[in-house]
Amino acid sequence: GTFTGSASVPAHARRAFSARRASPCDAAPHPQPASVQQKGRCERVPADNPPMQMKYEESPYDKEFVSSMVPKLEYDALLRALQWVREFPPFATGQALPTGGLPELPSALPMEYSSDEEFLKKLHLVLFDLHLIDGVLVCPESGREFPVKDRIPNMLLNDDEV
Repeated sequence: GTFTGSASVPAHARRAFSARRASPCDAAPHPQPASVQQKGRCERVPADNPPMQMKYEESPYDKEFVSSMVPKLEYDALLRALQWVREFPPFATGQALPTGGLPELPSALPMEYSSDEEFLKKLHLVLFDLHLIDGVLVCPESGREFPVKDRIPNMLLNDDEV
């Protein structure tokens, strides 16, 4: 389905979800590396398929929107993906990142996350400011790989999968 959004949803988020396509594991083709690790969805950057090209682009922070994404996250998968992103060579050396580098997220989701401004700002950077340009999305259930080229995931099924 296509994200229809409303005026309360930031424009960058509406754009990010507008190109959504269906797949066997329903991976959201958001252009970020592992940022939207949603329950029942494919992981973005598996350990054996690190990102080939990534980019940091700052986006406007919206506390309510970030907070509303938290219940949809697989937080452990997000932490694993963030570790893989840290290993992306330019990011590992601190190049092309904001001052302070990639944020450290707590090992467990804070109980009162919606009122934890510091946590939400860090989460915003991870979810909306890190973009997978070229790489692979892998479905953790089927192992199927979906290539990403120029921020666009190819999630078309093969003839034998229809």
